[in-house]
Amino acid sequence: MSLRFKQLVIAVLGVMFLGSLVFVQYMEVLRKKHETAGRDAPVVVPDSSARCVDCHAQGNPGIVEQWEHSTHAHKGVGCVECHQANEGEADAFLHEGALIAAIVTPRDCGRCHQEVYDEFTRSHHARAGNILQSLDNFLAEVVEGKRDDTVDELEKFVFNPHGKTPGRGDFNMVNGEASAVLGCLQCHGSKVALEATNGGRLTLDDLQPDTTGKATNLAAIARIKKDENGKPKLHASTWPNTGIGRINLDGSRGSCSACHSRHDFSPRRARQPENCGKCHLGPDHPQKEIYEESKHGVAYRDLKDRMNLDGETWVLGQDYTAAPTCATCHMSGHSKNGGRITHDVGERISWTNRPPVSMPLDTDADRKVVTETDPAKRQALIADSWQDKRTRMQQVCANCHTGDYVNGFYKQYDDLVQLYNEKFAKPGQKIMAALKEQKLLTKRPFDESIEWTWFYLWHHEGRRARHGASMMAPDYTHWHGMYEVAERFYVHLIPQARELTHAARAAGNLAAGEAVDAVIDAILERPEHKGNIVEKRNH
Repeated sequence: MSLRFKQLVIAVLGVMFLGSLVFVQYMEVLRKKHETAGRDAPVVVPDSSARCVDCHAQGNPGIVEQWEHSTHAHKGVGCVECHQANEGEADAFLHEGALIAAIVTPRDCGRCHQEVYDEFTRSHHARAGNILQSLDNFLAEVVEGKRDDTVDELEKFVFNPHGKTPGRGDFNMVNGEASAVLGCLQCHGSKVALEATNGGRLTLDDLQPDTTGKATNLAAIARIKKDENGKPKLHASTWPNTGIGRINLDGSRGSCSACHSRHDFSPRRARQPENCGKCHLGPDHPQKEIYEESKHGVAYRDLKDRMNLDGETWVLGQDYTAAPTCATCHMSGHSKNGGRITHDVGERISWTNRPPVSMPLDTDADRKVVTETDPAKRQALIADSWQDKRTRMQQVCANCHTGDYVNGFYKQYDDLVQLYNEKFAKPGQKIMAALKEQKLLTKRPFDESIEWTWFYLWHHEGRRARHGASMMAPDYTHWHGMYEVAERFYVHLIPQARELTHAARAAGNLAAGEAVDAVIDAILERPEHKGNIVEKRNH
């Protein structure tokens, strides 16, 4: 081999090496650009918001910095563009020449994000504020707090403290709603209220907004309390609040910032399970803890740096495959559906495991769960079936799992839900109904031990078992779930029900005691209950 040839080979190899370096660098630049999703783009301050940015940079620098790192800032969407209000909105006020409102509602976001607004509005998240009429909220308002319905409206939710706090003479009244305000309503959403001139609250019920969000009740409008600058005062029992089902003054439901965290509206944050963990954790719905125990959660923690969380697009099967998050399964686009994102988190859920007895998640045209039992009538009401919802979720699964694997999982999951339903939930529900029918329980909730027992069984242990099964978390399915369901049923619920029937007989109410005992006996005679240690009927 001649020297010239050797030199030629070396030159060619050198060029190839340099070319490969350039190519690698180019691909790295593209990857970085994709991951940063335009975060390095210049901030565009629209003329409408220039004064806002200058002022708040001095007074509230964190707000401005968050906004400057947002996609909004890079596209020229500023403060006024989001906070602008229409004439007639109850919380609108003139500020530095602009008519604005402090609260940005989904209706406001819908000015630019109409499809997202429509999806969210029909979702279960948007209805989370319905907890205001639930047993959960009754516990927080009444049992954990204090409410006296015998006094006038202004003092309905307060009481005088029995002992003064040294150094804090400003505690003149105790807010009996505090547990609900800082607990339930921070996740589910409050009914946002303005302060009234008499100290009371004005909500959409009083203001009566029309379809555009304009308040129509002139008498209520006249009672809105305002500060020295003419700004309507938001009632401290309802604001601040970013609950996902917040009921807003303009009639809209929800809070986009519940997931998207004003003022940066970070896609990266919304894609991570920690974001959902603000609400989806704890004894009755530990989805975050369940996820962390599952193989999905283990993979996420190990491979988070391969998740492309900063990507401008985030399509499973194209932009990442390392692990799924909550958003991956319930909301995000994937390679099997053309990358379509949804803000209706119920679109892919085939069981509703929230109530005492799980139901197939057939929904009607208003996205409400169909409860009709007659097959023909039920079918006529269904707009989106549980089978269709399951197919959508299985398409997500198919990005990483084979069909046999997915079908096998769903068979295991269905079996667990049905076991819980048939062995414990339906029998427990039947026993509680019999006790109420025979008037062995009062109408007031949670004033008898067995009502707490039943609540624990389905609301805590039963949910944990079902949610654990849905997300492949064995410890939550068994030890935190079905084991505790069984213990609660056999060791607490049945004996407590027997105590009530014995007391009824002792009081001369033989018919009521016999009727309930007959229900319990029939349940315990079933094959699935034989051999278990339960209190036998005392004849």
